[in-house]
Amino acid sequence: MNDMTGKRMDIEDKGMMKHYLTGLPNSGGYLMAVRELEKITDLVNYTAFQFNLKGFGNINQRYGMDIGSKIIKLVAEKLEDFLENDEILGHLGGDNFVALIKKERKALFCRFLNGIEVEIPLAHKHETIKIASTIGMWDIDEPLVDYGDVISNPAIALQHAKHIVHQPVVSVTKEMLKRVSMQKTVLERYQRALEEREFLVFYQPKVDSRTNTLVGAEGLVRWKHEGEMISPGVFIPPLEQNGEIVLLDYYVLKRACEDIKGWLDKGIMPVPISVNFSRKDLMDPDLAENIDKIIASYGIDKKFIEVEVTETVDEQEHGELATFISDLFMRGIKTAIDDFGAGYSSLATLREFQVHTLKIDRSFINTEDFSWKDEIILTDIIHMAKALGMDVITEGVERQDQVEFINKVGCYVIQGFFYDRPLPYDDFVKRLKNKQYD
Repeated sequence: MNDMTGKRMDIEDKGMMKHYLTGLPNSGGYLMAVRELEKITDLVNYTAFQFNLKGFGNINQRYGMDIGSKIIKLVAEKLEDFLENDEILGHLGGDNFVALIKKERKALFCRFLNGIEVEIPLAHKHETIKIASTIGMWDIDEPLVDYGDVISNPAIALQHAKHIVHQPVVSVTKEMLKRVSMQKTVLERYQRALEEREFLVFYQPKVDSRTNTLVGAEGLVRWKHEGEMISPGVFIPPLEQNGEIVLLDYYVLKRACEDIKGWLDKGIMPVPISVNFSRKDLMDPDLAENIDKIIASYGIDKKFIEVEVTETVDEQEHGELATFISDLFMRGIKTAIDDFGAGYSSLATLREFQVHTLKIDRSFINTEDFSWKDEIILTDIIHMAKALGMDVITEGVERQDQVEFINKVGCYVIQGFFYDRPLPYDDFVKRLKNKQYD
């Protein structure tokens, strides 16, 4: 046994915390092993991995939980066989693993994880299956300050691989780490920001292109913290993930109602303002009732508020969304389906949802050349929507040729940079006083 092997054996014998199924170090044991390894070698020569086995839910469903557990153990054994003496493997639970692999072997390890073959014992035969992994990696480039980074940093890359770029292997970048750090800061500052009214509502005009007249606006949230504007792309995702987005959506509705009441009191005639509510908000069974109460508390006519929602492919959310829209309809509150034509849109939406407005997604006009297919599809959608009593608006309009195209297919109300960007309060008040565009 060489010296390095002996030292690794010492690491494994120090009462390490292990996963009950595989006998591999769990998260605590893994970090302990990393600390011990650092005593005998430089960790900047290593890449930290976090990976999980693709489609393991289907494997459990097909073979049963007992066979699934055996497969996990077999995969763990194959992984251990791959390791060299000064490398570490851990099992976080389920089909989730971590590893510390020497940098010169990281490409080899990725190829190995691309298809691990295991032979599973079934009742009357043995079956060989190949299991691939989705992988997050982090090249350690400086001495560790927080040992937890060997788990958390590749985890960031893994989540990016699974949910954003949908690729099998992703290395964490400084931009990813910065974004996650910012999201953590967002959650820490969120409650105080609400209390101190750091969130602002900007209004993006909706314009009737036949008369160049302001006919509505969408209230869009912005965050001004210590004199700097924080992008919605930074603070919206973490708030949606932890379910606190509903507080912000209520906040925007209240600010919009407050502004409308203020304009009326000053003799300035408002236009209808649409506010967005996240699909995550549907978990609140009192959502429609609370919206109704907020509007009533400001003493404004419901005609000045429209609630925008986005479709969903999730069956449960779909049912909750239908119930929510129906509840708002019964309360006399207008609704709009946002981003129609993108992602999971279905013509069934026109039949199932009692909405007042259909917003055509920018993807329909985000092209240099409009084809005859585009024209036929949009013409039919707009015709059906209008026949069902819905208003139609196209968003993301930036060019004259886009205006001409959507006018041709029967849509005249537009929202986008062609007329205006989202306007801060004072600039929007000026627009309310002069609703005519030149």
